[in-house]
Amino acid sequence: MDSLLELPAMSPLPRPDAGKQGSDERLAQDLAEAAGGAKHPHGAELRRLLRAAGLGDADARDALTQAHLDWVIGAARERADRGLSVADLFQEGTIGLLEAIDQFPPSDRDDFEAFARERVAARMDRALGDEQRVVKEGRMLVQAAEEYVGAEISVRNELGRTASDAELAEKLKWSVSRTKEIGQIVADARRRHDEELLEYLEPEDIDLETVIEDGPSRDAPAGDGR
Repeated sequence: MDSLLELPAMSPLPRPDAGKQGSDERLAQDLAEAAGGAKHPHGAELRRLLRAAGLGDADARDALTQAHLDWVIGAARERADRGLSVADLFQEGTIGLLEAIDQFPPSDRDDFEAFARERVAARMDRALGDEQRVVKEGRMLVQAAEEYVGAEISVRNELGRTASDAELAEKLKWSVSRTKEIGQIVADARRRHDEELLEYLEPEDIDLETVIEDGPSRDAPAGDGR
């Protein structure tokens, strides 16, 4: 019996479970508490740390990073409802902060805060854009797979046999290469579904007579019995 693919099986983006959400929230809280412990350096102290970090001083770089993590957690929380968790956004923002520390040109400007906030925001927004593209592509893939399966059923009903790639491509108004690509994805999804289903079957649940009747050997010539 033909049936359309189930969306959860095809989607590459399953919804996180409650346990994962709770873990992310706890991690975000821990990050927020850790980020609030250091004071922002200003004036001569800030310039000294930036100059030292620019010369490769790891301690100065770490001090600047720790001092400004509250910016990062704040920016992450502002964007947390747009597709990524606070923890994921915090990670991206921290990379942006490190880039700002490494790239800040102290001889050309003295507004490190604005420079760093720009880098943190840009890194997070880029990650969110990438995530949104993945979601969109995943939805388009699921839709294409459903259209493919629907065309399979339609052409089989019309011709009384399995359709060729060319016939499916004509039905779908796709190129043959796209039809083959989506067909392979559908076949892989069906194979995974069958493998998962087998895990729940007990040997006594399988009708061996039906399997033998439907197997490839039913049309084969009888052997000599040896």
